[in-house]
Formats: sequence, C-alpha cells, structure tokens
Amino acid sequence: MGCCSPNYQTQVEQKENEVNQSENDNIPIWMKIISLTILFIAFGCYWF
Repeated sequence: MGCCSPNYQTQVEQKENEVNQSENDNIPIWMKIISLTILFIAFGCYWF
C-alpha cells in the first residue's frame, strides 16, 4: 500500500504504537535509572 491509501495514516499510527510498545518493554526500569544517573553526573561535572 502506498501513501495515498485511505487507511495509510491509521496503519502508520498502529505501527508506531507497536514499535513504541516494544521499545518500552525492552528497556528495564533499572537500566533507565542507571542511564539517567550517568547523565546527571555527566552534566553535573560539565557545569561545575
């Protein structure tokens, strides 16, 4: 199906939702916390 299909926009939105859901499931919460901690430390060292 091309971009001119009447259902194209809804198909794109459904695919985006599937991708977003799968990305959220792949990253554990502890990994997010560690990543944020490293970022805050890096920015803290940069500013001070």
